[in-house]
Amino acid sequence: MAVVSSHNARVRTVYLSGLEGMVAEVEASIFPGLPSFEVVGLGDSSIREAKERVRASIRSCGYTFPNQRLLVNISPAYLHKSGSSFDLAIAMAILLASGQVDNRIGEIVIYGELSLTGEVRPVPGSISRLLALEDHEQISCIVPEKDREEARLLGVNVIGVDSLIRAINVISGADSSFGDTLSDDSIEESFPEPSVDISSLRGQPEALRAITLAAAGFHNLLLVGSPGTGKSLSARILQGILPPLTRKEKIDLLRVESALSVLPKESIISRERPFRYVHHTCTPSAMVGGGRNAVPGEISRALNGILFLDELPEFSPKVLDLLRVPIETGEMKVSRNNCTNLFPARFMLVAAMNPCRCGKWLESPSECTCSPSMISSYQGKVSGALLDRMDIYCTLNHITEESLLETMKCDYVPESDSWRSRIGEIWEKQYSRCKEEGILPVRNGECREGNLGDLFRLGKKEMEYAAMVAHQLQLSVRGLQRMVRLSRTIADMDGDRDVKCDHIIEAVSFRLPKWGEKKI
Repeated sequence: MAVVSSHNARVRTVYLSGLEGMVAEVEASIFPGLPSFEVVGLGDSSIREAKERVRASIRSCGYTFPNQRLLVNISPAYLHKSGSSFDLAIAMAILLASGQVDNRIGEIVIYGELSLTGEVRPVPGSISRLLALEDHEQISCIVPEKDREEARLLGVNVIGVDSLIRAINVISGADSSFGDTLSDDSIEESFPEPSVDISSLRGQPEALRAITLAAAGFHNLLLVGSPGTGKSLSARILQGILPPLTRKEKIDLLRVESALSVLPKESIISRERPFRYVHHTCTPSAMVGGGRNAVPGEISRALNGILFLDELPEFSPKVLDLLRVPIETGEMKVSRNNCTNLFPARFMLVAAMNPCRCGKWLESPSECTCSPSMISSYQGKVSGALLDRMDIYCTLNHITEESLLETMKCDYVPESDSWRSRIGEIWEKQYSRCKEEGILPVRNGECREGNLGDLFRLGKKEMEYAAMVAHQLQLSVRGLQRMVRLSRTIADMDGDRDVKCDHIIEAVSFRLPKWGEKKI
């Protein structure tokens, strides 16, 4: 029986599955027979289209595409794969199998998209891919040149290439100008000036107190007021007083952003916390994530930042109700036929709404054109379950004539920087308190520990008073816990070690809505 000889080669690559980078193997075999080119391994149309990109790239670089039967397998074959990042690995496996290139650097991991002229282009998901390579320190990692900034941020040692020719030279040993380890310290980071300074909020002392408390404890905030009272302005100011992202928070956020698109340099160097302004026409999958190949939604893109929902009652109830679970758990599970993806969802929810559809019921009831049933129907579009997850309710009114005059003057001193520093110090106190109790460091609004009395340092008198108030107001257990968390933040703002009854009283005042007839 005749034995048919074949030529084989294997390289590793890394692809994106949800937010996770997955290492795969690309095997190429060349057999005698009629010319054909097949790619197997449960790939989608973008991988099947890679055949033409790879063929054109190899020929454009002056190499010969095998005129035999060519089979490429991407394993593990039982996992679904998608994307154009397999191009470079497929091309390299073919060149190695055909004997046109010799591997002189040993085991390699390689990914990147190829153009028809052999240019290597970056692909989305670079952060997750590079994180998957951290455990492969003894393997040479070849990535698109534009991904080297991400590698520097992560401290991963990679080889950046901008063309198929450069990748071939690296593997064949002709190009030795690689392998330098670049520290993330060499990346110049930036924190932009706030678009709106906190000093711009004139004549709204309750709103000022509410947004500073929300920032100090990372609490959810609901702003209610007539049109033009400063609800959106307050939300923008809140972003400017939040401390910069830590390195870990920044990497977690970039993982989400890079899964959606190629990261611009501005995103890599910025330490500003995200502010996601979501329009009320947002769909469920756009809000929490989804799609055929599940991608993160707005709640994940607001990671460790602000998710701002303006005109809250105009959102679809289905969309709003989807927020209830991630607010509590800090993550969102999206299941598809082939896999289940877990997306991070730790954000501060800031919402704004008018008291009624015309917006005049709070300030000028006589001019309001809405009937009591219309007002009740409008406010009832937001479910009680979602309102129960808000820590702070703040009502904004039109400001006085003197305050209006002050808004036109330019003699105010910027204060956002000092507030940002102060809130950063408060966060450090909260982290230290958690470490003393042996739990994961979190901010007050994110704490899910059951024994809040010991953690937040409430005495017996204060706990009994909080329980009495919660019973009188018919608050749920969740409502009581959120009131206690806000009390702890108020004590932190006042510089007190223990929570006092006065702090609980102020927290209760922010739990009582000052609009509508229905108690929340």
